[in-house]
Amino acid sequence: MGHAPIFLAGVGLGGFIAWTFACRAAARRDRRCGRMLSFVNHELNTPATAVGMAVVNLLSGIFGELSADQRKWLELTQNQLGRLNSLVGESRDFVHLELLRDLRPVLAPAAPAMIIDAALSCMRCGFEHSGVELLAAVPEGLPRVRADAERLARSLASLLCHARKFRLCGPVRLSAAVDGPVVSFEIDYMGQVLSPAEIAASLDLWYPARARKDQLLAASGLGLGFARRLTRLCGGEMEFASDDKGRARLRLTAPVYGEA
Repeated sequence: MGHAPIFLAGVGLGGFIAWTFACRAAARRDRRCGRMLSFVNHELNTPATAVGMAVVNLLSGIFGELSADQRKWLELTQNQLGRLNSLVGESRDFVHLELLRDLRPVLAPAAPAMIIDAALSCMRCGFEHSGVELLAAVPEGLPRVRADAERLARSLASLLCHARKFRLCGPVRLSAAVDGPVVSFEIDYMGQVLSPAEIAASLDLWYPARARKDQLLAASGLGLGFARRLTRLCGGEMEFASDDKGRARLRLTAPVYGEA
């Protein structure tokens, strides 16, 4: 064998070793960053919870009667604290999903009505204060679903927040129904006309971080892509569609408990 092949083999082996060490260093850095960010998100929950309890006590009248204006602004504060807790939860899940890669949803039987109630509890006030009509039509007798109830409710609330933000006119409608082996939660609203490419791009996990020439916020919370990744991890699906008039539909599904 000549010197050239031996030299090239050595260069290749050296490059491979360097690449391996670089990958391991990057993985260690990601894990360290992930643990740090997870800790930060945990710490953010502490003051948010304390402020939330203070607001609950004020609204209960424990410190005296409230005027209509005081109650209005305290309810708005409570709504925003609920949204803050949801964002912290999404941020924590993102860290465990992408950096630590150890996110494990807790799947158990859950009632769709309770999931919807949990999502609406932190959204109704926000819709009222923003002057957007929220119409919810949920039939009785829906079968239980196999889901991580907390994360499913949070994702549903995030989709409602997206609809409120990007709605142009008319109400936001929430409905639920059995669709074969799944229960489907659907949100309809009138928004901007979007191309198929724009719709597909908005479902990318990293869409909110894309470089833009303008300063417009193109997503709500961690974006539709995160909600879709989390829903799929829980055994469901999340879809986004819009027609040529701008009528948009967000559809989130969860498998019926007991279905194969």
